[in-house]
Formats: sequence, C-alpha cells, structure tokens
Amino acid sequence: MQRYEVAVLGGGPGGEAAARRAAWRGARVCLIESARLGGACLHVGCIPTKTMLHASGLFWSVKDPRRFGLSADGLRVDGEAFMRRAGDVVRALAKGVAQTIEAAGVEVIRGRGSLSGPHALTVELTGGGRQRVEADAIILATGSSPVRPDALPWDSPNVWTTDQAAAAPALPAGVLIVGGGPIGCEFATIYGELGIPVTLAEMLDRLLPAFDEDASRLVARGLRRRGVTTHLAARVERAEADSSGVVAHLSDGQTVRAAVLLAAVGRRANTDDIGLEAAGVKTAGGIVVVDDHCRTNVPGIYAVGDLAERRQYAHLAARMGVVAADNATGCDTADDRSVVPVGVFTHPEIAAVGLSEAEARAACVSVRTAAHPYQATGAGWAHDERDGRAKLIADGATGRLLGALVVGHRATDVIHELALALKHGLTVAQLAETVHMHPTFAEAVGLAARAWVEQARNDA
Repeated sequence: MQRYEVAVLGGGPGGEAAARRAAWRGARVCLIESARLGGACLHVGCIPTKTMLHASGLFWSVKDPRRFGLSADGLRVDGEAFMRRAGDVVRALAKGVAQTIEAAGVEVIRGRGSLSGPHALTVELTGGGRQRVEADAIILATGSSPVRPDALPWDSPNVWTTDQAAAAPALPAGVLIVGGGPIGCEFATIYGELGIPVTLAEMLDRLLPAFDEDASRLVARGLRRRGVTTHLAARVERAEADSSGVVAHLSDGQTVRAAVLLAAVGRRANTDDIGLEAAGVKTAGGIVVVDDHCRTNVPGIYAVGDLAERRQYAHLAARMGVVAADNATGCDTADDRSVVPVGVFTHPEIAAVGLSEAEARAACVSVRTAAHPYQATGAGWAHDERDGRAKLIADGATGRLLGALVVGHRATDVIHELALALKHGLTVAQLAETVHMHPTFAEAVGLAARAWVEQARNDA
C-alpha cells in the first residue's frame, strides 16, 4: 500500500494538468494510467487530426496553384507517409509529456485503477499484480470513448471509430462518415481535400446543429466544394460488411457503399468500472456531477474533463484539472466555466465563445449584433480565404459583450481575444478602441466592433 496526498486517475489533458499542478503546490502525487500518457487528445484526437488537417489543407490549396500565381506538377498523396507523419508528431509530443510529468516529481503508476472507497483506489498493475493506493484527495480524469452504434457491424475491420481513423496506418480508399457533428465534419474535410470519395450522413436536418445556422451553412458549402456528398435527416438503419467494404442503408431510402464506414456520432464518458458506486459518487446523464470547484458529492473526490463535462474539449479538461488540484491542496479556486472558447476544425473553421445570438435574446432584453465579413478584409484576399466573418453579440443597453462567433480561416486563433474580453466584462466599444493589426484575420473583430458602435450611435 502506498499513501499520497493526491492521487490522479487518468493521464489525459485533465489528469496531466491536475497532477502537475498538485505537485507544483508541494503535494506528493501519483498519476495512475493504464494506457499512454497524454490521453485520447494526444494519441487519437486533437493532435493527429490537426496534423492531418494541416497537411490536407496544404494539398487542397496547391491543387490549383495558379490562383496564387504558381505552377506545380506531379503532386500526389502518399497515404502511408501521410499517416506516418501524424504518428511521428504524436510520438514526439508524447515523449515531451512523459518528461514533463517526470520533471514535476509525479509518480506514475501503470495500471487500471478504480475507487474502492472515498480515499482509496485499487490498481490492477500493467505488469501483473495489484496495488492499493490511499490518498487524502482523489482526482478522477478518465476521459471518454467513441460511441459505437448498435446498428453497425463492429466485427468488420472496415468499420472504424474516430480513434481508429486517427491512428490508421494508411488512408481509406473511400469513406462513409456517420455523424455530422464537429468530428465527422473534420474528417470529411480531411478526406475530401485529399480527393478521397466521401459521403456524410447526419440524422438531423443540418450539419453542426449545436452551432449558429450561418456557420453550418458555410461549412456545408466548404464540404460540397471538396466533393463531399451529404445526406441530411438520414440515419443508418442497417449496414452489412464484406471483404471489400461496407454497405449502409439509410433512412432516406439511399444505399451507400464505401471501403470504410467511420462512426463519428460522439463520445461517452468513461464511467464504467472505475468504482463510482463503491465510493458513492453521484452521476447524472452519464457524467459525474461536479460543482464550480470540480468537487463531487463525496468529500475529497474531484472529477474533471470529459468525465464531468458535456463539452469535450482538451483545453477545458486542463483548466478543470488545475481547479481540482488547487482545491485538493488547500487553495480555494472556483471557475464557473461559462467562458470556454469552442471550435470546429473544418475549412472554414468555426469558433465561438459565450452566448449564441438565440441564447442572448432569450436571456437579455436588449441585444444588438454586428458582423464583418472576411470578404472585406485585406487578409482574406491575400490568403484567398474570403469565406467567413466575425460576429459580435452584445447587450444593446450597456454594450457589454455577451458572445461571439468567428467563422473562417484561423477562427480558432482569432476567438481568444473575444474570450478574454468576455471573461473580463469588456464592452464592444473597448474592442473597437483597441488597435488591430492590419492585414490580419483578427482585424475583422475590430471592424465588427466599430460597426456595432456606429450602428448603436446612429440608432440612439
């Protein structure tokens, strides 16, 4: 038996951040992980897919180099090399994560852990045997796993989860993507830009239903330009697999054959077999219930990341890890998690923070919006990236920013200025008074703010 001040279960972004923070605060810390440090984000999520997306975007951009005044011949995709590079990036970053955790003085225990009480875990060690771990505080960070719809023939090697797609040794010859949310649209973008035949089926009546309709429309147009065939309001009723691929029968009456069927219908929290019942930890709707200190209902047990949040983002998990570690080591830290920038890494990108326009109008008596199109920016023309806009949503009476949406090139970078403004209660006028560098995509934010202020004065 080993005793620690803080024990962290799970070595993904949330668990890693929690372990390092607790160690930095002087605690004796262990991190229990049965697989690879860095979690799904590093190994089968954010990092390999963004590596793939950057390369596919480059290939797409130079397929018609004449629009940039260039010429190129013989350009082709090497699928094995393409996926090998994604793996190389993952391995390089994984090595860095391991070194960082070691340097922080965190003890890593390799094995599968589960709660056996409010201050104890049992670890089935990877090398065999069992170890009991006791701790003053326990932080749960077990992440999530892809949902596997029952209608699909999972015994076939031609039916993939998104985890498998991100770590595949080569690219598929053709793909049917089931699910038109952020992950499905991202893979559709990647494969479409590489010239791979793609069909995407979404059970609702538009892509990216959780986002602004204008954003959905721009992404749908971008996918069409990349050759993606989309079926909306269509679910897979049944599917059969053979040695050459998969045949799916859709509810809209269409039958689709593809070399690979990729299920991208979401992820579920890893709550099974981690001893939540044994410790009396409360769950609701499939996730662990936590407060703004990341505390569960059981004193001394905290939960972070996908295990405790429906918004499954690595950056949110990492922030929650810091909050949990602070509270586990005696520092009162609260975070209401109301200002979390979210993104969809398609081409064009989508990024949002705060309230949507519909949410703002439901919550606020006076709402005023303003937007500036990329079409009217120098950077948009210079980069030939004119699809997009920056939209600001603010209280019409006070001018205080309530939310923002950016669609277009580098949207996921541009949004951070707006997240900072929202976090600190800034007004649109203050954004307008801030000098924005020219020519940049962030300039669209300043121009949208200026338009908002001028519109407000004209209506006064």
